[in-house]
Amino acid sequence: MATLKEILSTKTDSQLKYYLEHVDKHTSEGVRTALLELKRRNIQLPDDIDEQIEEKIRLIEKAKYDSTKGWQKNVIEDKDAPEYYSQTAIYVFSILFSVFFGSVMMAINLKNSQKQWVWSVLFGLAFTVVFIFLGQFLPNSSTGLALIVNAIGVTIMNQIFWNKHIGKDTTYRAKPIWIPLVIGIILMVPFIYFATQV
Repeated sequence: MATLKEILSTKTDSQLKYYLEHVDKHTSEGVRTALLELKRRNIQLPDDIDEQIEEKIRLIEKAKYDSTKGWQKNVIEDKDAPEYYSQTAIYVFSILFSVFFGSVMMAINLKNSQKQWVWSVLFGLAFTVVFIFLGQFLPNSSTGLALIVNAIGVTIMNQIFWNKHIGKDTTYRAKPIWIPLVIGIILMVPFIYFATQV
């Protein structure tokens, strides 16, 4: 099987230059190999072509990395950073257990950051109570509907409390989720038991 270097050595100069002009369409290894092949052929290139290409590659890889990490991009390992329940953890717990459950986790974060935390709990409580009340009037309320409504609730809560009070770009250490997980499971066992008895 031919190596990348062998494959690119068969390309024309204009085909190799295409790699340099369209860094986003090729792997970083392919772009670097195309550049080396053009240099080997003594093709006239700008003096700072290496820096230009490396900067383009760096920006593309950073964008790909940020898009794959989502909310986790602000989670760091620095011991001096504040410790919060992550946005992902709050989102998942809010959907699975309730917006009120997630609001308590958010309140703990707000309290740890010396911010007003009571409004977070009140929001979660009000949202959950209103949903339970309105759920009585829905003819076909289901678990799927509850998950969707909880996802909407936690998204609103995240915008109001995390982005505004903690900061959208604040870096932090992720707090372990074992305690909320155990509490959530303990609270869910009676509901599951009674639901299966009916």
